[in-house]
Amino acid sequence: MAAGTAGAAGTPAGTVITNTATATYTDPTTNATVLEPAKSNSVSTLVLEKPDFDIVYFTGAADGTTATGALPTGYQSQKLPGDTLETPYKVLNSGNVNNYVVTLAANTAGSPSAPESVLYYLDANNDGILDVTERNAGPITKVTIPVDDLNTTKDEGVVSIIQVIKTPNGAAAGTQYAASPQGTAAVYSGNTVIQKTEDSTDLQYSRVLIYTPSIVNDVIDSDPNTPGRQDPPTTVTPPGQSSSVPGYADPTRPGTNIVTISPDNQMAYPKADVDSTDDTVAFVNSLTNGGSLQDIIRLFPTNTTGAGGAASVMPSVSGVFTLPGGITVRFTDVAGVALPVDGSGYPLLTVDAGKTVGYRTVVTYPDYDSDPTRNPGPIVIIVGADSGNDADLLAEDTSIDTIYPSQLQFGDATVDLGTSPTPAPLQSVVPGAAAGTATGVSTDSSAVFPMDLTNLGAYTDVYTLVGTVVVPVINPDTTVTSQIVNVRYFNNNNNQPGTELPFVTNGNGTRTYTTPAVLADAELKVFAVIDMPANAQATTFNGVTNTLKVNQRATAVYSTIVREDNNDEIAVAQPGNKGVEMLKTEPSAARPGEMLSYTITAKNNYNAGLKKFYVTESNSNPGTNIFTWTTFDAVTATKNFTDGTVMYRFNGGAWQSTKVPAIAANMVTSVDVGVDTNNNGTVDDNDIFPAQGNLTVIFQVVIK
Repeated sequence: MAAGTAGAAGTPAGTVITNTATATYTDPTTNATVLEPAKSNSVSTLVLEKPDFDIVYFTGAADGTTATGALPTGYQSQKLPGDTLETPYKVLNSGNVNNYVVTLAANTAGSPSAPESVLYYLDANNDGILDVTERNAGPITKVTIPVDDLNTTKDEGVVSIIQVIKTPNGAAAGTQYAASPQGTAAVYSGNTVIQKTEDSTDLQYSRVLIYTPSIVNDVIDSDPNTPGRQDPPTTVTPPGQSSSVPGYADPTRPGTNIVTISPDNQMAYPKADVDSTDDTVAFVNSLTNGGSLQDIIRLFPTNTTGAGGAASVMPSVSGVFTLPGGITVRFTDVAGVALPVDGSGYPLLTVDAGKTVGYRTVVTYPDYDSDPTRNPGPIVIIVGADSGNDADLLAEDTSIDTIYPSQLQFGDATVDLGTSPTPAPLQSVVPGAAAGTATGVSTDSSAVFPMDLTNLGAYTDVYTLVGTVVVPVINPDTTVTSQIVNVRYFNNNNNQPGTELPFVTNGNGTRTYTTPAVLADAELKVFAVIDMPANAQATTFNGVTNTLKVNQRATAVYSTIVREDNNDEIAVAQPGNKGVEMLKTEPSAARPGEMLSYTITAKNNYNAGLKKFYVTESNSNPGTNIFTWTTFDAVTATKNFTDGTVMYRFNGGAWQSTKVPAIAANMVTSVDVGVDTNNNGTVDDNDIFPAQGNLTVIFQVVIK
């Protein structure tokens, strides 16, 4: 009898084999076959038990595999932590015992790691798949197998089972878990029946390989549909540089240039703004899933680059991470829509196998440029990407996003880095004197202020300087107008003004100077020089001192940050004893009885008005005897300015607007001529004779 699929040993135990021999022949008496054959006696043989079994792969692959060796197709698979591997087997009744019982146990000898559990289920419909009904029937520890019926073509001596290997929830990537069903039953061996466990060389393992994610966290990828990362097609120019590099503009703040450096770093250079609210930079990053499974990736800031870093802080329920220093980090898709979060608040990004997906890292930080005293350093955000296909909450890869905030101080020079916000330096100048560039000198016509331009920002920048002083000047017609005087800027040469910085003259006549590039956390010392016009009006007159304010402004070319320094002052001095000029002309000779006419011209050369100014002709003047030898005839005076009335006074009497004395001409011994500028009918301390004012007086006398 041929064995069935189960390889049955033969006739079922307990079968009785009976045998009776017969003989047929031709009857010699009748010459015909006898009708009743001759029979022997009957004999009977009882078939004894010869039990045996085998467990084989459902697919028919050969036995004898090991936990770490090659396995048939379908019996090794990548799984996630906590997943199960379900593989089918056949338990064969290869003996002749009906309802043969085989006990099942898992053999994990040689498995690199121990599975959490290995269970067996009856594959009732023999399809090699564990369905819901079979699972709900519960696990089994033994099977009962009928004997193969040799009278049928069907193989009855087979029972199908499903092995289920359960992996731990915390299984590490790359870990392997292997198991083989191993049976124990009664077998015929050595002319006797014994209990035997399946040999270790006759096992058939299944193996689980815990999936190893392949996640690349990178900077912006301009074409996610093309394998590998591509630089953006756009370029940007970093501050303080003249050449462009691959980069892009912040999608939420187009004035901010972001430079990409493959593979793991991109740097943002935000410009300054005019408000004091927190600033935001949105980086575009990318995630590439190089694995074979779809992945739901968690994003978070971490303090560790590369693989293995944990989140540096826990997220809020809405997925916002708050870092020290008032910095927050959140994540959105490339369109700016917030990513979904898991139960702990971690933002999630789904990336199909073999695909690249972009996302934004949105960083909000204090508005440093609104407070010149703050000294910000680079803000470095290490973004961790953790695969959802592993058991830990650690980054598979990181990408670095760095923000370089801007900052600037501009003001009066100090020894230390930075400027002084409070001093109000005062420089005195002498208009009409020679110009100069030395500091601390008040005898020339130039005011010099040492200034510090301090880049406390985190990136190099270039700056423009504009400075002006509104200077009252005295015109030839004695009117006073305002003149805009430019501040000139010089570099530092051994703590003295050196070479004048390059500048352009604007349409309104002001100058814009340009500095060289100033590195981050570095200082540029410059000198502000103001050359005072020769006709500048004095700042002290009529008992009141008024200084001139120096208005200076520094503007960062890239960041646009603006700082002003308006507390420097200039005092304009009087020009000394050359302030009043007196010129007198008259005939060199004359005879008694002749009319003598002479002219006195008085000019105020001071750059300020003079109080109670008048011209006197009297014998009391030094070297004067005019009224001893002449008799007064007439006086006439004119001025070269508009305000006021010419006034006359004779012999020290009252001031009068008429030039005719109230006393007899031969009694006049003193004549005063002044200007009543406040129109109160007299010449006193409230009358101001203007700078550059002329008073021309013509005297007529007759020689006695």
